Order: sequence, then C-alpha cells, then structure tokens
Amino acid sequence: MRNDELSPKSENRTQFSRAMPFVIRASSFIRHSPFWFRHSAASLTFILTTVVAAAAPVHVDLPTVMMLAGANNDEIQLAKTKHTEVLAESKLAWQRFWPSLTLGAGYRRTDGNVQDIAGAVFDVSKQQYTVGPNLMIDWSPGDMYYAALAAKQRALAAEQLAEKTRRDIVMQATGRYYDLLAAEASLAIIEDDLRLTQDYEKQIGGAVDAGTAFRADLLRVKTQVSREKLAIRQHQEKRDLAAAALAETLRLPADSALRPAKADLVPVRLLDRKLGVATLLSQATQHRPEMKAAGAVNQAAVLEKDRARVAPMIPNVQAGYGFGGLGGGYNADFGNFDDTQNMYIGLGWKIGPGGLFDKQRQIIAGAQEEATKLQAGQIKAAIGREVVEAAAKAQSAHDQISINDEAVNAAQEMVKLAKERQASQLGVVLEYLLAREELTRARQSRVQAVTSFNKAQHELKRAVGKQQ
Repeated sequence: MRNDELSPKSENRTQFSRAMPFVIRASSFIRHSPFWFRHSAASLTFILTTVVAAAAPVHVDLPTVMMLAGANNDEIQLAKTKHTEVLAESKLAWQRFWPSLTLGAGYRRTDGNVQDIAGAVFDVSKQQYTVGPNLMIDWSPGDMYYAALAAKQRALAAEQLAEKTRRDIVMQATGRYYDLLAAEASLAIIEDDLRLTQDYEKQIGGAVDAGTAFRADLLRVKTQVSREKLAIRQHQEKRDLAAAALAETLRLPADSALRPAKADLVPVRLLDRKLGVATLLSQATQHRPEMKAAGAVNQAAVLEKDRARVAPMIPNVQAGYGFGGLGGGYNADFGNFDDTQNMYIGLGWKIGPGGLFDKQRQIIAGAQEEATKLQAGQIKAAIGREVVEAAAKAQSAHDQISINDEAVNAAQEMVKLAKERQASQLGVVLEYLLAREELTRARQSRVQAVTSFNKAQHELKRAVGKQQ
C-alpha cells in the first residue's frame, strides 16, 4: 500500500493547498532559522500563534507539534516553577552557614534604682550610646549540613518531575496529532470514494437514459452517494474535534484550524525491534525521570534519617564579635566616647525534642524513608506495566498493518472483478458498490492500524525513558 493511497488529495484540495499562503513545517523552518531562533521554542510559539490567527487552515507536522508542546504548556511551566522554588531553597540551606552582620547605632538611658554586682541598690541617672557593626553566629552545624544535603536531593527530584511533566505533555500532543492525522486521512479516503461513486452515478444515469440499465440501480447509487456525503460530514466533525484537542494541548487559540502534514502517515519504528522486554524494562529503570526522582526523594529521606540520628550529637555553636564606639556617663554627659570591642563563643547540646534522645524524631524519619522505598517500588511496577503494554500494542499494531494490507489487496481485486462483471452484464450494481465499501473499510482500517502503531511506538519510547 502506497502512502498516497492512505491519504490521497482531491483536485480541489490540492488547489487550495497551493493557494494557501501560510504552511508551517518545523523541520524546514528551524533548519533555515538563525542559531538563536532555533533554540527559542517560545519564539516559534509566538510565530505559529500569529500565523494561526492570520490564516486558516494551518498545516503542522510532528516536529512542530512536539516543539510547541514542550515550550508553550502551562503545566510544564508550573513544574519548572516548582523546580526553581526548590532549587532556591537548596541554595538557601547552604547560605545559612554564613554569619549574620548587623550595622547600627543605639542609645540607652536609665533613671531610678539599679542594683550593682554586690547587691546594693542605689539611685542613678545615666546614659550610653553605641555605634558599630556586629557579627553573629548561631549554628547547628549537623542539622544545617544534613538539611542542605536533603534539600539538594529534593531539588534534583523536582528537576526530574519537571522533565516527566514535559514528556507527558509531548506524549499527549503526539497522540492527539496522530488522531488528527488519522481523521484527515480517513476523510480523504471517503472523499475519493465519493468522487468515484459520483462518476459511476453518471455512467449508470447514461445507461438508464439509453435503456440498458434499470432506474432502481441508479437510485441505489444515489443512495450510496448520500451515505458517503453523510460520512464525510461526520469525519469532518471528527477532524475538527481532534484539531481542537490538539490546539488545547499546544495552548493555541481554540478555533485554530490545524491540519496535519499528510506525509507523516507512514509506519515509523522508533526502537529496535530486536530489543526484548527485559532489555526495555532495564532501560526504563535507568532512564525514566520518575525513577530518578524517586531515587532522589529516597536519598533525601535517608539524609533526614541521618539528620535525626547524627546531627544532635554535633554541638551547636554560638559566637559573636562586635566593635565600634561606646560613650556616655551621667545624665546629660555625652563624653567619654572611645572604641570598644566584645567577643563571645559558646558550645552546647540540645536535649529533648529536636535534640539528643529524641527517639520519636528518629522513628518518624525512619518511617518516611521506608515510605519512599515503597513509593519507588510502586513507581517501578507502574513503569514496568507501561513498558509491557506499549510493547504489546506496538507488536499488535504491526501485525494488524500486515493483515490490513492483505485485506486492501483482496478488496482491490474484488472491486476490479466486480467492475469487469458489470461491464460484461454478468454482475449487478449492488455487487460493485459492496466491493467499493469493502475497499473503503479496509483502507480506513489500515489508517487506524498505522496510527495505532505510530502512537504505540511513541508510547514505548516514552515508557523506556528515551528523550521525546
């Protein structure tokens, strides 16, 4: 079966396609663009959105769809924003090791009774003023260190989850593109069938006028013409709905009249057929971003467990150093101003909740680590199921293509024989029409098989963790 048999172009469609001023094909468009533009998917999105608003329909191919899906979807941007937030938290965790610096001036005044070191109480009226910087350190080194390491792992997990979101959106856009492509190809098949049936209607009409055919045969053909027109309208609706779904994924205007590039409707194998399921499962475990994210989350839980167990044994550090000027004296005395310095350092351990002998904190951390292991196991099992399902779909679709090829060849031969029998007056009109219906169904079935195969190939590629 040739590709043009899957999605042939009628004459009026070809003329319209030639007259259409805006046709986007990303592979050619990107290849001839400047370097900075090839790496700016957002710019491509802006251009495509402008074109969609300016002319309809717009033809897009698979590379265009995949690029737009990965650049212009708010779900992807939300995941990237979450990654940016977690990454900033990770950097902030390490910055807590820096001492704090304050710079200021102060004034203090005391009037009335005060008590000296010996215990005597006496009346005083005094004041003092200070100016200068102070360096302060209040560290829990163990707690801060493990917290920073855990935050780094959470940032890695967020990065992998953002990549997972991107791949999911690209996969959704790819599937919807193939749905649109299948609807357009099926529509083209019915339009071709309608054209042939209308030609046949003219032949039967001439035979009826000549008295060599029955009017009932002409009415039967007219009924078939009406049935095919109805099918065309139904497939046009299906195509428009598929275009709307694709526009939603690409975040384009809902009324964008997207049309696929017909040349894409051929079976495309993306992975080596010789790869066994065991190899695919191994690749999925290594390359799927979900597994990488689960590993990072588990590592963060391990660090939190160490934080609960080891960090309380590392002493807290408090230190301060200040220098500047100090002056004052009795009330209304602003003299005696001179430089001053003070320093303090101390070590300590916290006992109780959040410190030494906090068993509950360790139990909680251990339970969280165990939960992350169980979640990783669930993710691995789900990924394994996805790989097996995608491989089974791909193999089934491949077999269906071969079966449909046989059906199309048989239907074509049946149409040929029916037409010969009709010409020799050995057959009837109904036999020819039924033969053409069988051929149309076989061709449409092959379109669905090719579409299912291509979608399954992309699903399998995503399932094993290959870049989309």
